[in-house]
Amino acid sequence: MSKAAFKPFILPLLLLICALFYYFGELVDWATWNALRKNFFYGVHDIHRLLFLIPIIYAAYTARVKGAIIMTLVSLAIFLPRAFFVSPYPDPLLRMIIFTLGAGVIGYLVARIRNEGEKSRQLEVMITIERDKLRKIVGGMADGIIITGQDYRIRFMNSKMVDAFGEGTGLPCYKLLRDIDAPCQQECHIPDVIHDKHIRKWECSFPSGKTYEILAAPYVDSDETVCQISIFRDITKRKNN
Repeated sequence: MSKAAFKPFILPLLLLICALFYYFGELVDWATWNALRKNFFYGVHDIHRLLFLIPIIYAAYTARVKGAIIMTLVSLAIFLPRAFFVSPYPDPLLRMIIFTLGAGVIGYLVARIRNEGEKSRQLEVMITIERDKLRKIVGGMADGIIITGQDYRIRFMNSKMVDAFGEGTGLPCYKLLRDIDAPCQQECHIPDVIHDKHIRKWECSFPSGKTYEILAAPYVDSDETVCQISIFRDITKRKNN
């Protein structure tokens, strides 16, 4: 059987264990099991109720807010007979209600955290899918596309750019494009584009002998880092004519 098939039985089993533990002293008296009489089971049951946090949290994790509310109410129903008919200690109903409210709040918070985590994962999957679609579109463009970070390292190159300059993802742009060891002094517009959020357009010649018209704009990558996305259009033939 699949793992999911056992889920309907987990909560009733947890509740049964918690209820037996909660009323264990009364069960011992009813069955006259003198060997099992322990003072722990006959004291104030504030500690015993803590065990009910397990089914409440489990219900919140698997069934979210609705599950947390239902399981909290079921636990309350289990507590009531002791508060009304069994406990000889003062204010048993008040202590029981305070615990139930606290347990319900914990269950609600677990459910909310679970919901937010699920939404974040779904959003991340959607972003990844859309990013992959966009990169497939970009990969088929006739112009070269390159995404460069603030540290000058290349984060993405489309196939046209790879054909022209070679694979260089992870390398500094100045190393790949010009084979130098420091950023270009005059023709680099990364500071203007990224920090000042300006769109720049210029022409640039490379050691290969080709000249490109470059259009660069700010771009926020999937990790929220502001980068520069550049479009390289080969205008060598036009410049030579």
